[in-house]
Amino acid sequence: MRIKLIGCQSTMNEIHAQGLNQGMDCEFLDYSYHARPDRLHAKLQEIINQSQDYDLIILTYGRCSNSMLGLLSPRIPLLFPATHDCIGLMLGSTARHMELFKENSLTYYFSQGWLDYGRTPLAEYCEYEEKYGEKKARKLIKTLYGSYQKAIFIKTPGIKDLERYRKKVQEIADFFGWEVGEIEGDTGLLTSIVKGIKVPESIYVDGGQVVTLEILAGTQNGNKDRARSRL
Repeated sequence: MRIKLIGCQSTMNEIHAQGLNQGMDCEFLDYSYHARPDRLHAKLQEIINQSQDYDLIILTYGRCSNSMLGLLSPRIPLLFPATHDCIGLMLGSTARHMELFKENSLTYYFSQGWLDYGRTPLAEYCEYEEKYGEKKARKLIKTLYGSYQKAIFIKTPGIKDLERYRKKVQEIADFFGWEVGEIEGDTGLLTSIVKGIKVPESIYVDGGQVVTLEILAGTQNGNKDRARSRL
C-alpha cells in the first residue's frame, strides 16, 4: 500500500521519534498555517489533489478551526483523527482533552512540536512589542491570554532534552504569572492513524466524498461506529 502522510509540524517529532514515517511519503506543513484556516484548507486541498496516485492519504490534522471542512479527495480515501486539534491528539483523545478542560478551563497546553515550531504567547508578545511598543503590546496580549492561569507541558515519547522544554514553558509562565504543570501525553491515537488503522477516534472518508460537518462530528457514513480495523 502506498501512503501519503500530510502532517502538521506539531506531530512531526513524535512521528519521527517512533519511526512511524518509514515506508511512506511524508509532507509536514509549517505551523504558521494554523493562524489562517483558509490558507491551511487551500494547502491541504492542493496536496490532496497532487496525491491521487496513492492508496491512502493520512492527515494528522483534527478539525483545526474547521480547516478540514469541505476537503475532497477525488479518488483516494482520507484518514485523520477526530480530535479538535493537536492538543487532543497528543492527549490521546477528545474525551481526555474535555475532561481536563472541565477540571480547569483556564489552562494553556504546550507540546514539544508547539514549542519547537509554533508561535508561543511570549513570542507573540515580543512581536507586538517591537511593532507597537510595550504599553500597547501588553494590552493586546492581556486581551488574548489574560484569562489563563496555568501552563501545562504535554510530555510525549522520544523527547531528547526534556529540561530544555521545561525551561521554555517556565519562561512563558513566569512572564504571564501562570502556574506550571506537566502531564503525560498519549500517542496511541496518533500511532494508529499513521499506521492506517481505523479506531473509534478516527475519521475515514471515501474517495469522492466531501468532508462535511456531519462527518467531522461522526454522524455520517458509518463514522458513528468506527470499529478498529486495518485498511
